[in-house]
Amino acid sequence: MGIEEVRLPMADGDQGTTLPPEGGRRCRNVVSVAVRALLDLIEESAEDGRVSMDVVRRIGHAVMSAQGPLSSLYTQTQHNCQATFELHAIERKRTDFLGRIVTQPFSELFDDPKSGVERKHLPQLFAAVRMMVGEEVYDDLRAKATDSAEQHRTVEGPVDWESFYADPLTAAVREQVLVTMGRSFRRFEPRKDWFLIVMNSNPSSVSLGSSVFIAKKPEEKAVREFTELNMCRLFKALFASVRPDAFDDSRRRAFTERWGSDPEKIFGVMFVELQALCQQVGA
Repeated sequence: MGIEEVRLPMADGDQGTTLPPEGGRRCRNVVSVAVRALLDLIEESAEDGRVSMDVVRRIGHAVMSAQGPLSSLYTQTQHNCQATFELHAIERKRTDFLGRIVTQPFSELFDDPKSGVERKHLPQLFAAVRMMVGEEVYDDLRAKATDSAEQHRTVEGPVDWESFYADPLTAAVREQVLVTMGRSFRRFEPRKDWFLIVMNSNPSSVSLGSSVFIAKKPEEKAVREFTELNMCRLFKALFASVRPDAFDDSRRRAFTERWGSDPEKIFGVMFVELQALCQQVGA
């Protein structure tokens, strides 16, 4: 075969065109469409399975500068890729997977301006959780949360949050946090007062490491007071999964085996006191 011609493979139908399942799915899709259009045009121009390189070049330039459906495909793919890159940039910042596990049960409160629960309160909440569970346990839970998240990364990179939250390991991490907090709130009044103090603390700087701090912007310092009413709303949502009526017999037995106590013994006092507080503040 001469350098100026290409012999087309005599394959039946689309045989041999299946793409491998590796990454870059969107790029593979657009290339697949463009290559298929190129092959179809070359095949139409072939004589006895042969086509000159001049014809191949003309067809190639036509496909690269194509208008109509191919042009629309290129444009749509560009938009999809831009959206994906933006999503990846956001995902790279979402490294506190333990924080996401703790936050998920009450995340809908962020969309309700009347709830009084703001994303700006999360650093204080995570600090309170860390103090209640202890440094070593907190770091261990954070490592487990990261392991769980890595198991649910999609081919394109971001975490599949739905499957992440449904993972038994994620549920176990959340349960350990709730059990520790429930036991801590058995002495409800002093722990409530301490919790509100922590939630209303608003440091003027943020730590980036053991000895590196940056000052907060003025708008980052503006956080509404976290009140008993806000605490009621937060705790109702946060602990909804461990209320006594949320357990069936099987889950109750498994819970008791794990923690050596049934849910009522661990959370009962807190729920009674929380209910009284919520009635008092009108939650």
